[in-house]
Parts: sequence; structure tokens; C-alpha cells
Amino acid sequence: MAGALLAALVVTLTSCTSDDGDGASPPADMSSSPSASQFASDRHSYNLEVPREWDVTEYDGTWTDFSQFSPGAEVPGEDVVSPPDRSAFLVSNSMVIPEGMSADEWLTELGRLIGPGPDPSCKMSTGTDVVGGEPTQVLEHRCEDMSLVGRSLTHADRGYYFTMGFPAGDATTEATLEGIVASIGFVD
Repeated sequence: MAGALLAALVVTLTSCTSDDGDGASPPADMSSSPSASQFASDRHSYNLEVPREWDVTEYDGTWTDFSQFSPGAEVPGEDVVSPPDRSAFLVSNSMVIPEGMSADEWLTELGRLIGPGPDPSCKMSTGTDVVGGEPTQVLEHRCEDMSLVGRSLTHADRGYYFTMGFPAGDATTEATLEGIVASIGFVD
């Protein structure tokens, strides 16, 4: 995946999604689609359904410390789900929560690193959601050309981010990505 696209994604890597009445299509039901395939990430202990013809790229490395996270840069160990033209994406990653840090402190630190987003002119909103049965913080940036919706959560002893990016106003791709996110499950 192109570094610039991932960079835009990483900038908002926390959480995103709120019902702002933008008329987006409801999430696609991936579990009923015979054309979806299952992807299981052993290193991150989650699985999700991938639409037919979409790709999964597992990047090398392991995210072990917040010093490895920098908005605009790839973070070691990311999994990226995208269509062949790379016009949209879901980037996922996790790290073991550092010893002595609570789950809430982990979420606060990730949120601090993400900051205000890719561009101050983007419409930002926050909210909550549930992903894989876990309460999730959501941060959404709706920009002129691209929308970024990031979700951050903790599960077991790990902190996670699931961030999707898609062309602004592309309700079909947004619904497909929301369907992927809705299919996420954790494997303990």
C-alpha cells in the first residue's frame, strides 16, 4: 500500500464513527456473503471477513512501544485490508499494553498521539461503538477528499486500533468497510 495512503490512515488511528446524519449506507452484512473469506491474525488474535477480490497485507514487525507510533508513518505489524486499486483501506494493529499501564491509560495515550487529525479543516467527531464485543472509542475525520474512521479498544492484555479510510462521499465503500469491522472477532 502506498505510504501516503497509510500515512493518512495512521494520522487518525484511534477511533471514529458517529451518527452525524450523513446518509451513509448501513454496514454490509459480510457474514451472509458467500464471496467473503476469513482472515485470522495469529499475532493480533483477531479474525475478520474480507470481501472477495480485496487483499490483506500483513506488514512485518511488531508494535511494542508508543515511540514506534508516529502520525504519518507506518507502524510495525499492521494488517491492511484493501481493494485491488488501494482506494480504501482498513488498517489494524495491536500491542501488548505496557506493564504498569491500565487499559484506560493506553487508550488515552493513543488518543494523545493521534491528535487533531490530518487537517484542521476536516470535520471531526467522536463517539463510541462496540467492536468484537468490546467497548470502543471512535474518532472520525471527514475531509474534503477522504474520510477516516478510527476505532481504538483494549481486549485482554492488548490495545488495538482499526482505522478505515475511503473516498469522501463513497457510501458503498464505507458500507463495505463497516461490514468488515462488524465481522471482527477476538480469539483468546
